[in-house]
Amino acid sequence: MDSTEKLNKKFQKTIMKMIENAPHKHTVITERNVYQEGDTRNKDLMQSILHELMLPGSGIIGFNNLKELYKLALEGKRCLILMEHYSNFDIPCFYDLMEKEGEWGDKVAKSIVSVAGVKLNEESALVRSFTEIFTRVVIFPKSGLEKISAREELNKAQERRKKINLAALKKLFELRKSGRLILVFPAGTRYRPWDPSTGKGQKEIDSYIKSYDYMVFIAINGNTLRLNPNGKMDEDIPAPDIMIYTVSKVNKCREYRQKVLKSLAPGEDIKQHVVDAVMGDLKKIHLNTEQMRKNLLNKE
Repeated sequence: MDSTEKLNKKFQKTIMKMIENAPHKHTVITERNVYQEGDTRNKDLMQSILHELMLPGSGIIGFNNLKELYKLALEGKRCLILMEHYSNFDIPCFYDLMEKEGEWGDKVAKSIVSVAGVKLNEESALVRSFTEIFTRVVIFPKSGLEKISAREELNKAQERRKKINLAALKKLFELRKSGRLILVFPAGTRYRPWDPSTGKGQKEIDSYIKSYDYMVFIAINGNTLRLNPNGKMDEDIPAPDIMIYTVSKVNKCREYRQKVLKSLAPGEDIKQHVVDAVMGDLKKIHLNTEQMRKNLLNKE
């Protein structure tokens, strides 16, 4: 039995309890339930898994920058987190590490609202059992239309997508001045090493940056739930790892965007240029942290 099989067997009872305990209120997303406050009944079970997977040395670098962003949100400023995305455990690990930061970590964690895709609610009872722990606004990404070929089915999906995303946008407008931090994955999907296109930023991120006052970038080094190239989300592979989240300094959104646009080439797409700069900055932070993380891993 290899290490992966051992981990899956070890977590099996916990996972079954989580599926049984989960509220499963929102198995289908509509324009009426895009906002979902986190339900913590599975939190302890989720953390028992994470504490097996996150190795010593895991933590948040630059937490004070998150604290600063949160204080700005409390003042009524519109605040945004742009985070790398590698696995469906990115958010659970992040919340767990924030709690280790004490009272301020708990306050910041409770203020965060993540923007998440409909698949997290609809594809699998297992995935939904831990997705529902965390507060989020659900959107219908464009990628959700890619595998639909029948014209009638596609028309229905497009109409549904329009309604869901309009409701999500309205809710985000309400939340952004209420002391909440809005967390978005600029790539819009988990990064797949075998598909470089999944590391490309989505143009919509430029609209987010234009709509907010302050933002931080968060790079993620480490992965405790590796993607299974041949499987669905509930077939991803748990793996022990050192998880490090590195938070950038707080940026003024308008100033950042103005600076980035100075290097815009004639005829270049403005929105793509801005999000390419975001992804470039995230990559720089990631690379700087990775060497330190490797040194920690070598000591294990």
